[in-house]
Amino acid sequence: MAISNDGSRVFVCNYMSDNVSVIDTRIKKVIRTIAVEQYPRSIALGHEGKRAYVTNYGSSSVSVIDTETYAVGNITVGRHPSGVVVSGDGKYAYVTVRQNKEWLAIIDTRLYAVSRVQGLPSPSISVDISPDDSRLYISSTNAPAAPYEDALTVINSKTFKVINIIKTEKYPSAVTVSPDGSEVYIVALDARKLTVLDTRSLTTRHFDFVACEGKIVFGVKNAYAVDQTEKEIVEVDTATHEIVRRVPIPGAFDPRYMVLDQHNRAYISDYQSDEVHIVDLP
Repeated sequence: MAISNDGSRVFVCNYMSDNVSVIDTRIKKVIRTIAVEQYPRSIALGHEGKRAYVTNYGSSSVSVIDTETYAVGNITVGRHPSGVVVSGDGKYAYVTVRQNKEWLAIIDTRLYAVSRVQGLPSPSISVDISPDDSRLYISSTNAPAAPYEDALTVINSKTFKVINIIKTEKYPSAVTVSPDGSEVYIVALDARKLTVLDTRSLTTRHFDFVACEGKIVFGVKNAYAVDQTEKEIVEVDTATHEIVRRVPIPGAFDPRYMVLDQHNRAYISDYQSDEVHIVDLP
């Protein structure tokens, strides 16, 4: 899911339907359904919200959507593209791909040319970028007992040199950089753990967490995540990294991903019921 800067539209990947829904948040209705390629998995907005980049897991491609006209173009990036993030200046989109030895694709958004970074330690899942566009944080997993089975790779986004490889808990499904860039939150779905990386010292701390597949979402003060098992939104204190509040998601069956608007209103996708739930957070 992705939300426009002004909070007026939410974009939702429909994995089994090969399209993206656009929700008008003022009237709480779908106003457009945009066909993309097979199994759209992740979406990120760039160019001040004028472009949406959608990874198509089943088609080895990224769909680029003009969010004003809803025109669509497709770019081949590599097998099984998963995560995507757009640089703050809008010049590049970075896409994780689970292709042998080519685990990060870089799209030049001006030319729509694709280059690739080879030799990352294991097939990548999720990616985020520092606020100053200088570092990329890429989570990855490998077969049991393989080198770097579950890890976070830190690379320089200009030279693509590996700065560090950091062990995480089991299956780091989502990576989110804090708004000030001082920390990186890595959600480990299988382990039900939260790993927090200090970006200055490159040290980590691990906390008990919930069954969460999606990215951490930052509000004005604290952070939020979806507890898929308990069907709740959990609020995380960004100072202590402990869960301080739980908010039920009424009617939820299989909640997965969440975005937050400027009014602290959460939009949560429900994988099994084909719905988006709207919850006003305290």
